[in-house]
Amino acid sequence: MKKAVLFCPSRVWGGIEKNVHLRARFLGESGVQVYVILLQGYFADRFVGLENVTVIEVKSRGGDFNFFVVANYVKKLREIRPDVVFAALKKDWWLVTLASSLAGVDRIVLYLGISRRVKSPIKYFAIFRLMKAVLMVNSDTLKNEMLKYPRFFDDSNVFKVYNGFDLPPPEEKPMNFRELLNLPSNSVIVGCAGRFSPQKGFDLLPDILSRLPDNVHIVHAGEGEFEAEIKASINERPEAARIHFLGYQKNMHAFFKGIDLFLLCSRNEGMANVLNEAMSHGKPVVSTRVPGSEELLAHGKYGVLVDVNDVEALARGVKAIVDGDNVYSPAELRDWIDNEFGLHRMIRDTNRLFFESEPC
Repeated sequence: MKKAVLFCPSRVWGGIEKNVHLRARFLGESGVQVYVILLQGYFADRFVGLENVTVIEVKSRGGDFNFFVVANYVKKLREIRPDVVFAALKKDWWLVTLASSLAGVDRIVLYLGISRRVKSPIKYFAIFRLMKAVLMVNSDTLKNEMLKYPRFFDDSNVFKVYNGFDLPPPEEKPMNFRELLNLPSNSVIVGCAGRFSPQKGFDLLPDILSRLPDNVHIVHAGEGEFEAEIKASINERPEAARIHFLGYQKNMHAFFKGIDLFLLCSRNEGMANVLNEAMSHGKPVVSTRVPGSEELLAHGKYGVLVDVNDVEALARGVKAIVDGDNVYSPAELRDWIDNEFGLHRMIRDTNRLFFESEPC
């Protein structure tokens, strides 16, 4: 039986963490024995019941030079003897790569879901040239960005694997936001989802709503370390009455089925999972031009694209969909996501990268 160890010692639950959960699930269902490394007390319950998936909790992810964490990782990897190790978080690249190399793991895959500057050339050289780790990214935009650093990256060690999604089950019941939030029947429900972070641009929501009719409401699903700070700034604005924070939602299918359109106002992304999810439910989307979004929206064919931080354009994009000026066929959106960004493609490409000596 093939074995894979997925490192994701995170204190927040967002797109990267959901991506690890999805990969663990499909790898386990395909007969791979999967071990997921999580921080003690964080998210182990979300992996309960997954076939062939074992959670290992650690007390600390450590810093770059934490001997005890490295020793612990080496011990666990030597016991498991995996075919591949996958590190989902950039802050774990160095320790995971070092421990995997010391443990004799042949295949080390590091994930990058968002554009980053190369701040530590020596560390990058050691990771990608000396210890031969390979980099998985989730868009052509991000791959091209990393190839600008030829000292560390080339086509032999950077691989694009699109995030993948199953089309949602048609029998799923939508959340009735008008009833849940006691809103008038003519209310327009705009969905937002993601962890609370300055990167996500949720601080722009009041300015966007101020340019839209009073019957437009925003519902947000998610949590995160900047939650109190961002909510506090929003609650100072009169538009806060039309912004509804729902917290973590286990059933995101019901969330997406219940909205009228989806808004992504991020300042940076790799490829936003929530855009895939919204479009797979046939929902029209408005998105900033962040890495990955132009590929997902086919450069504007399947949604509205605007510049980062342009609240006027974001509001116009929402209004154009609400007024019927921009119409997107739900069936075409679902087909586009299924054909180009479906789970079957991610499964195939991940298996090639994880277990084949020369991945495509």
